[in-house]
Amino acid sequence: MKASLKPGYLATAAVSGLLFGAGLYISQMVDPYKVLRFLDFTAIPAGGWDPSLAFVIVPAIVVMFIAVQIGKRRRAPVFDAEFHQPEYNRIDMPLVAGSALFGIGWGMSGICPGPAIALITFMPDNLWIFLVAMFVGSYAGAYVIPSGHDKRLAMAR
Repeated sequence: MKASLKPGYLATAAVSGLLFGAGLYISQMVDPYKVLRFLDFTAIPAGGWDPSLAFVIVPAIVVMFIAVQIGKRRRAPVFDAEFHQPEYNRIDMPLVAGSALFGIGWGMSGICPGPAIALITFMPDNLWIFLVAMFVGSYAGAYVIPSGHDKRLAMAR
């Protein structure tokens, strides 16, 4: 049986998705203005900067750091036969360009893709425009960077 179809793997995916969705809403990271107030460093002198986004990022980094340390002591994860390490770990032009495009989109809207998907639950006005454009942008990105594991890996080497 494929690891991604095992009940333990599926239960872990469901629990983590539930935690992620609830955390996004409770922390109000689904609120674009909260994100934009975090990204507005010009508001620091006037005391209008909202640093609360860091309180979401820091615990995620701590949890992942602990998980990586535990993982280093194991031969394999609980619900898979092996650990899957990133194959593309170079800082290259596609990474820099894609990051810049992502940052521009995030700074313009205040909506990150994860919270945008979580917002489907409440479907605020005009969210569908953002979502359709995001999917079109993702599809267009496949014309710039070849899709498929082998092509991407060959390009990264």
